[in-house]
Amino acid sequence: MSRSRTFANVIIAVAFATLFVFLGFWQLDRAAQVRELQKPFQELPLIALSEISTSSTNLSGDAVNRIVEFSGSYVTQYLAPKQTVNKEFETSEWSVALMEVDGGGVLLVVRGEGLIETPRGEIAVKGRLYHRQFEDRAPEATLSSGQLRRIDPSLLLAEYSGDYYDGYVIAMSEERNGRQIVESSRVSADPTEPTVPGYYWQHIAYVVIWWLMAGVVLFLLLYSNGRERRTKGELN
Repeated sequence: MSRSRTFANVIIAVAFATLFVFLGFWQLDRAAQVRELQKPFQELPLIALSEISTSSTNLSGDAVNRIVEFSGSYVTQYLAPKQTVNKEFETSEWSVALMEVDGGGVLLVVRGEGLIETPRGEIAVKGRLYHRQFEDRAPEATLSSGQLRRIDPSLLLAEYSGDYYDGYVIAMSEERNGRQIVESSRVSADPTEPTVPGYYWQHIAYVVIWWLMAGVVLFLLLYSNGRERRTKGELN
């Protein structure tokens, strides 16, 4: 076997072994994520929206699930059909209002189930912050009919100009002039549960498999080179 061919085989084998090692570390990281998600959710203190999020920027992972407070005035309202309300995948129609937030920016606020009269004036809101929805819940819904396919501020850019906050808030309470606005149809503001596909030991098993494959590739490379040297020695 020529030296150039031997060198090429070494490069290919090392490349595959390196790939398998990196895949093993990736699975190890996924296993750590699964273990982390198995820990009980810990509620963090109430915080001002402006301290963890700003308009026209992507929502950070640390901001998701935080209970925030802010104030402003509602400018319009939409209905978001087929929103999942429990683990049994029952659905309902949510009232989603667009608020001009004090200090700048506009934000989607889920106020409750069904059609709700939008309060006027300065409203103080306390609620949980969520990522925007990426998949359509009601593909047939149209803005012209006052409905949202999903709760996503990007859907409103053409209809209502402004600097949008990423994500949305499910309101837990609202106040006007220091008095509570009572809504009997509030949506449950449970924290979202991020998921990582698979189970902990499943990812660990893949770690073993990937690293074993890396070992096999290197073993075959060494075995092939050793066999070639022995063959040359016998011929000489």
